[in-house]
Amino acid sequence: MNTTSIGGFRTRVKRSIKWPLIAAVASLPDPVQTLLFAPSIRKYAQRVPILKVVYSGCYRTHPIDRMLGTNTGGIEPPEAIYGDGVDATSFPYMGSQPSLIRCALAQLGDLRDHTFIDIGCGKGRPMIVATEFPFRAVIGYDLAAHLVDIANRNAAIVARRFPERVPMHAYAADALELEFPPGKLVVFMFNPFGAQLMARLLANLSAAYESGSIEAFSVVYFNPICAHVFDSSPLLERRFASSVDYAEEEIGYGAETRQDVFIWTTKT
Repeated sequence: MNTTSIGGFRTRVKRSIKWPLIAAVASLPDPVQTLLFAPSIRKYAQRVPILKVVYSGCYRTHPIDRMLGTNTGGIEPPEAIYGDGVDATSFPYMGSQPSLIRCALAQLGDLRDHTFIDIGCGKGRPMIVATEFPFRAVIGYDLAAHLVDIANRNAAIVARRFPERVPMHAYAADALELEFPPGKLVVFMFNPFGAQLMARLLANLSAAYESGSIEAFSVVYFNPICAHVFDSSPLLERRFASSVDYAEEEIGYGAETRQDVFIWTTKT
């Protein structure tokens, strides 16, 4: 067995132990998880390795889910999304903070003739927020069919509660094999994959733009570890780059209290 094979084996073993333990912690009732955030308890409990996942905040019932009755929380391991294709550049699913999504979309001006596309949509939290805006359509794509099913159940809940909003719909599909809808696009991503796949996505968007099948596109990228991919494009310019604070009511429902948010748009 070569060094690469040994490294891959060790990674698989670690993940086979890590994610079942995380799932066990995630099964704790929400009131118990909330109690663990009490300062007197957190001071000691966060030192326990397996309890660290609780302090990501991702397994608590998010305020948007309490308000709407949706299910957008938790962390989904890469194996559940990519199957045998999981590698070191495969990232888990977790939901973005609604206040950050609203902040980002507010930077883009009039969105009435734009389509919102969530790459790696997971359970659909950014799509839910996008329905608050006057998009022409709100769609999402994810490789994990079970997450797409949850996203579409969330879509039905939002549609019943807000029938005046544009409907949202998620599809189980490879985002790198998409035929993009015509018109103007807003492409949203929360760090779905590494630089190689990000470059392929940008190449597909650029080809569609240069062929005229899409009129323009913006990229909204949270936790932009591959920002250099978009900075290097001659078609794009940075429109926004900031570390944005969570809304006060969202603190404790994510691993941090702020998030880097970058936006690029096609040059005019």
